[in-house]
Amino acid sequence: MNRREIYKPITQRSLENYQVSYLASKYDFSKQSLIAHILVDKINKEMSNAEAVIGIERVKPYQLYIKKDTKEAMLCLFSPDYLKPIYDGENFRKAKQMVLRACNKIYMKSFPSAKPYDLACLIDPLSKVCRKGQGPYRDMLLNSLNLREKKDSADINKMILSINPVSPAQRMRIPDISAPNSVIDELACFVREEIGFGKAVARQMIEDIITLRNIACPRTVELKSGEMPMLVTHVSARLTLETDTRFRRLAPVIITVLSPEELKTGEYTTSSYIEILKKRIARVAFEAYRQNGLLTLAEMQWIFLLDSTSLAKIIKSFQLEHNIIIPSPGTILDAGRTMTHKDIIVRLHLNGHTVSEISRITYHSPRAIDNYIGSFEAVLILNLYGMGPELMSRILLRSISLIREYLKLIGDFYTSTTEIKRYLIEKGVRF
Repeated sequence: MNRREIYKPITQRSLENYQVSYLASKYDFSKQSLIAHILVDKINKEMSNAEAVIGIERVKPYQLYIKKDTKEAMLCLFSPDYLKPIYDGENFRKAKQMVLRACNKIYMKSFPSAKPYDLACLIDPLSKVCRKGQGPYRDMLLNSLNLREKKDSADINKMILSINPVSPAQRMRIPDISAPNSVIDELACFVREEIGFGKAVARQMIEDIITLRNIACPRTVELKSGEMPMLVTHVSARLTLETDTRFRRLAPVIITVLSPEELKTGEYTTSSYIEILKKRIARVAFEAYRQNGLLTLAEMQWIFLLDSTSLAKIIKSFQLEHNIIIPSPGTILDAGRTMTHKDIIVRLHLNGHTVSEISRITYHSPRAIDNYIGSFEAVLILNLYGMGPELMSRILLRSISLIREYLKLIGDFYTSTTEIKRYLIEKGVRF
């Protein structure tokens, strides 16, 4: 897969596609309707012009909102323009430099008294920490299950349980149309003439599209400093190869990129900041999840300005330390090739935890846990009778990578066929 294909999904999770998908589902437009795109573009431009006149400021998806006293800045952490170095064969570091340059111009204009490195301390602190020469942070990450002390894991669980974000729609005190009647009337007239809808339906459609725009792009007064709106994969999205990303269901969410404490930049050691970063990653993932959204690694790398490979290692380490599954399309929708959540769930089961305990620890549904355990036990039985992984994959309709992961778990936990038979007998299998 080329780089354009890899980054295609994130570029297609846009406000325009969010609005067009709504028109397709509610007003019988074709998913690829040109008139729908023209209509959405016209509505958004007219609304931006009308709000500029009356002084309404909004924060768009991927804009980090920062406020100090009465001054504020909207820092764009992702734009399709940032992908150009990557498309040209450069690494993520080059793209990050573009982000820092673009955001620094905005930041220094909004906060003239700021020092040049102040912004980097906010949105790219790991680079500063690692430059202190305290050793590569990757050496501090776990690659196998190694639980922390009970108190430490209890603190993490408490943090996750306390995450209760207010969604973009809930932040609007009243349905937010924010447009003069003259603007709505003009747009409704355009719909009647170009599409042929009746007056009432045309006006309702315009108000719906405006409302979607205003939910996805909240006003500055609806956000706290350090927050950022996003459009992400919905927890109920259907992720299939036949469904183009731009047609998949999206969820508008607001995440806390920087908490009030994190906005006060301090001095960190590499190890102390990695612990903070792990908690930040868990926080934004669970904030999105509790607003019916799922963050991908491709999205997180722009939030934290860290390449997806490094992020994946940090997330894996966090999950192995605390037996907690970070919600993502890979863990909730089973998209992608990640195996960490299945590995943790089966290991907890083999260590004697009940399904309800595993569900509480990992934040996975009991049904999903039963499915993983059932698949593992099917592999266990077929392996006992000497069946090869390729044939197992064909019979069980599971990927060869999944089969091999389960075979690795069998090798880790059992040293003889006698132990395997004893486990299966306890589960009710008769030989």
